[in-house]
Amino acid sequence: MKKTTKSALASIPLLLSSSFASAVLVDSELSLVIDISGSVDTSEYNLMMDGYANAFRDSAVQSNILNGTHGAIAVNAVFFASSAFTTSLDSYTLLNSVASINAFADTLDNFARPGNGLTDIFDGMNKSSSTLLADNGFESTNLIMDVSGDGTSNAFSTQAARNAAEAAGITVNGITIGSTSINTFYNNNVITSNGFSLHATDFTAFEAGVKQKLRIETQTNPVSEPASLALFTLGLLSIAALRRNRGEG
Repeated sequence: MKKTTKSALASIPLLLSSSFASAVLVDSELSLVIDISGSVDTSEYNLMMDGYANAFRDSAVQSNILNGTHGAIAVNAVFFASSAFTTSLDSYTLLNSVASINAFADTLDNFARPGNGLTDIFDGMNKSSSTLLADNGFESTNLIMDVSGDGTSNAFSTQAARNAAEAAGITVNGITIGSTSINTFYNNNVITSNGFSLHATDFTAFEAGVKQKLRIETQTNPVSEPASLALFTLGLLSIAALRRNRGEG
């Protein structure tokens, strides 16, 4: 079982499976789900990856990661277009020092685009869920899927992926780029009831958005109230519906 409370852990003596016993305890398992469909051109892809890299280099993000209960998180990246791609970043990386965080940032900064195609958000989400729930070498009660993109996909399939993630205890957050209608789609179909979304007006604004997003996601007690996030608008980002109403979409 991936979802295990600390009290449950304390009640289990020496009967842990070998895979569970060897798992590294971390404050969160974070899966970045990245849209590389055809609407994202080469320069925009570079801006996205630079944005992710610089977000992990951010001093506040690094401080959050290193000052949690375990002083570490595990992170991977899943790329999607018409389907989810298989890359070396599918495996989770332990971030437990400034050096390891910066090394992961450098990997993102220099990661070659694995492909392109149409936009099937649900394929990226389903693959992300499978990596979070698998015996991936890490254990946490805080499973986060972080979806980014500039397009929409089949609403029914996307909702199904979201609902499956939520049922498994995964929090899905989102950051959208471009039209505010894309953020509306994410609010209605992508993010979970305990998740939030941010909106970047363009790819240039993406870095500021994803940096703020990671600051929230790496906090020991993540802020999730709209009022707490509104001060980060700054003309670059529009803060979108923070807690999706189950009656929408």
